[in-house]
Amino acid sequence: MEPPHLSLSDFSIAVAQTQAEAIGHLNTLDPVETGLQLLVIFLGLIFSAFFSGSEVAYFSQQNTTRFSDKEKRLDSQEMRVKRMLDEPRRLLATILIGNTTANIVTAVFAAVVTGKLIKAFALPAWLIFSAEILILTFTIVILTEITPKILALKNTYTISRRLSGLLLFFFLILSPLARIIAHSAAKLEARIPTQQDEISSEDIKTIAEVGERQGTLKGEEREIIENVIEFSNTQVKEIMTSRVNMVAVSTEATLDDVLALIREKSISRFPLFDGDLDTITGIIHAKDILPFLLSNQDSSVINWQTNARKALFVPTSKKIDDLLRDFQREKTHVAIVVDEYGGTEGLITLDDILEEIIGEIHDEHSETEELFARTENGDYIFEARVDLDDVAQVLDRELTTDNDEYETLGGLVYHLTERIPEEGEQIIFRGLELTVHETENNRLRKIRIHVLPDDYLDDASGEGSGAD
Repeated sequence: MEPPHLSLSDFSIAVAQTQAEAIGHLNTLDPVETGLQLLVIFLGLIFSAFFSGSEVAYFSQQNTTRFSDKEKRLDSQEMRVKRMLDEPRRLLATILIGNTTANIVTAVFAAVVTGKLIKAFALPAWLIFSAEILILTFTIVILTEITPKILALKNTYTISRRLSGLLLFFFLILSPLARIIAHSAAKLEARIPTQQDEISSEDIKTIAEVGERQGTLKGEEREIIENVIEFSNTQVKEIMTSRVNMVAVSTEATLDDVLALIREKSISRFPLFDGDLDTITGIIHAKDILPFLLSNQDSSVINWQTNARKALFVPTSKKIDDLLRDFQREKTHVAIVVDEYGGTEGLITLDDILEEIIGEIHDEHSETEELFARTENGDYIFEARVDLDDVAQVLDRELTTDNDEYETLGGLVYHLTERIPEEGEQIIFRGLELTVHETENNRLRKIRIHVLPDDYLDDASGEGSGAD
């Protein structure tokens, strides 16, 4: 059976019917309604771009002082910017409300228009909605988010001024809702525990050591960093000059005695004591003696107490950072260290504090004093008053702990023997043989240290033992 033949007239009728159906479908789209919906979509995109750019322009200000300079009269645009920046939480809430609303409205009306196109042309729903999602996502991300923020970031000051009028309008009309959101966010932020990634002092020391190994820091710079870290934890008793090494002036001293002391010790400040060192009455400055040198006054009748300056007394447990502030407040460079009973323990100066940071300070008149010497057989002879940290550095071994109550080599020997040792007495401590080398009036003067071989077995306690 042959297929029916389609004449030219029949084909023309079929084409006319198809065109008529298409025109009918188009007539189902109300042009006014659809046009308004497209206009809403366009306005939604515009406002989304506006709020996105405003967020970057206002919250990326590199210099907000130009909006708060009291010496300069602000124009109307700057006044609006300043008004909104004064309430940053409320401003951020306003921008986020506007941006979110604009994007939601755009998406809703885009879905409505897409549904009408599906109904009008009987197209597959999955195809139209997929195209809508792709086009709308690209438009929102590229045109209303990234591009406005890049443009605003290039000139935050100018953009923030130009957008201030319209943004202030939304800032005012959205005020009730923005205030509620800002207040709720602040409450929520206060309840959420924040993790603080604090850098500990040990971390800083490690960074400094790594910097020294890599060559970015010198050894002296690394030591200064470590000294600054430990500065606030150092007590006065750790760096003071002990009572037995203090250089002081008696109230009964003559001018010649004081001058001889200045020449011998090259010290410009002396504690003045009455009777003994437990009765410090003031501080004598070398420059205060100059008037007596120019006068014909009898040097044996000088009343030092009337010329002495007020002494600053501090406890042994005082932290040196607090003492430094006391020195600044009292405008003095020296303080007398006293024990719990008010007796004189020692003396501390501003130089002692500064040396804790930058190391030993010597002027052109000071003589560097060697606190140890090497013997022919390789032993060390240390002054008993030398700091244990210095001994540990020389011997390259650890000698102290944080719980030790002594600071000097002599203090270590007293701690180990628990009595006043005699000359020649030996103590073994952590691979070291400590020998009392010299004493004076029940006071340790010098200690000889012999480093024992590495295979030497110390006693079980590790603290040491005494031997006559």
